[in-house]
Amino acid sequence: MLMKITDGFEVDFREKWTISAFLYLGLGAVVTQLRGALLPNFQEAFGVSESLLGLVSPAGTIGFTVVALTSGMIAGRVNIRRAIQVGALLTAITTFAIGLTPGYFLFLSAILLRGMAGGIPGGLTRPVLGHLYPDNRGQIFNLHEAVWAFGAACGPLLANLILRFADWRAAYYVAGAAFVPIFFLLMKNSGFSEEIKEKPITRKQLMELLKSPVVLGVGLALFLNVGVEGGFFTWLPYYLSQSLPQSVANLALTGFIGAYVPGRLLNSYLTRKFKLTNLILFSSSITGGLLVTAFFLVGGYRQILVIVAVGFFISTIFPNLFSLAANAFPEHSGPVNGLIMTFDPLGISTVPVFMGIIAESFGIQLAMRALVVPITGVIFTTLFLKRKIGTANADQA
Repeated sequence: MLMKITDGFEVDFREKWTISAFLYLGLGAVVTQLRGALLPNFQEAFGVSESLLGLVSPAGTIGFTVVALTSGMIAGRVNIRRAIQVGALLTAITTFAIGLTPGYFLFLSAILLRGMAGGIPGGLTRPVLGHLYPDNRGQIFNLHEAVWAFGAACGPLLANLILRFADWRAAYYVAGAAFVPIFFLLMKNSGFSEEIKEKPITRKQLMELLKSPVVLGVGLALFLNVGVEGGFFTWLPYYLSQSLPQSVANLALTGFIGAYVPGRLLNSYLTRKFKLTNLILFSSSITGGLLVTAFFLVGGYRQILVIVAVGFFISTIFPNLFSLAANAFPEHSGPVNGLIMTFDPLGISTVPVFMGIIAESFGIQLAMRALVVPITGVIFTTLFLKRKIGTANADQA
């Protein structure tokens, strides 16, 4: 349930816009998680190797990274609401276009363009939420990510449903069409106060952001953490389908992502009780132990249960890292969001590529086991953050 900020007309429009933005976010997550669930179908349709399959994830994130960073940096100088609306419309068009591509490299190009379209709302929506709910950033960011998780969990389910009745391309036709009414909702429900604006950032202030130990530490931790998540999103169904039916493998991905929802809802409460760095350290440590258990110690259906537990704990790291950075520079949440979002797609694209190379050379099992390395990096980076964050930021950390 969204928190009340003030009474009356303004709240009504703020909440309506937030709901519209959450619908866009949830559907976007559905489309993102179609990629991992349909990876075997892409390989069959285009006849490409595992190394080339590993390019699917970076194709979707390179364009997103550039546009999200740019839009975040200029958030104080543009009409944020209109930019988000344009991004939503372009997302609908490019999602539909993915299903029309006849060859693999055109397919990758369409995914690239869709990532660029999604980068506009991706770089601006979270800063708007930070201004609409300034006293509850940790909570609203966790709700934001819980909505993403719910949509993401539905992606493999949609893939299974589509594959029962049609070709994989139909999934992108359906999703592209579904963005159209959300675009109209964003157009209609954008009447919140014009005072919700970012302050333009100066070059000196930008350099302060770039030198901040909070931004640097959060960026590195985010890169490593989403690298683990990207490895699951891209390769988990492929890995499990080596020993289990593809439908079961896709359901396992749904279970992994579905566990994000209760994890993030619980975390939205815990952020009011504990320091963010302590929550991050706890979650990353538990996640590391569960990864060792899942890929070194157990197999079969027991392995799926452990994988779901990984989803529950790893889900809290991402929003807590964003909250930590946003709390440090609340007046420049757009540029901070843009900078941090750069590390997000870099991690989620780079790690799956290396996993594809490892899988082709040594097997997919070793590629999944390698995920223990980046989560260990998250633990050590969080310890660094706890030491470097000064007394002035102690309440945020």
